[in-house]
Amino acid sequence: MVEAHLRELDGEQVRYNDDTWEFTGTIDVKQNGNRIHAAAKKPERVRGNTGTLNFTLDEPPASLNPGNLGDLQCELEQGADGPVLVVDRNHTADRYTLDSLSYD
Repeated sequence: MVEAHLRELDGEQVRYNDDTWEFTGTIDVKQNGNRIHAAAKKPERVRGNTGTLNFTLDEPPASLNPGNLGDLQCELEQGADGPVLVVDRNHTADRYTLDSLSYD
């Protein structure tokens, strides 16, 4: 597991389960790089509900190395099945689709 802060995700918003969630920019890379957990909060709440948006790699086995993320860029896209994190590292792009949410 590796935790990183990606400034490009900080403040990005997605709709999931009829709620809007805002990324904090903090991610954890899990399961040999096949999953990304992204910290999020509900922006409309004063105290805010917090949760974790869980993304799964679309096309294994290529994935992030959880032991060494290296230089990477991440952007959020809307895919056919919902929000997708596109992680670009050294001219290779991996796509992770949002598949669940866990409340903190």
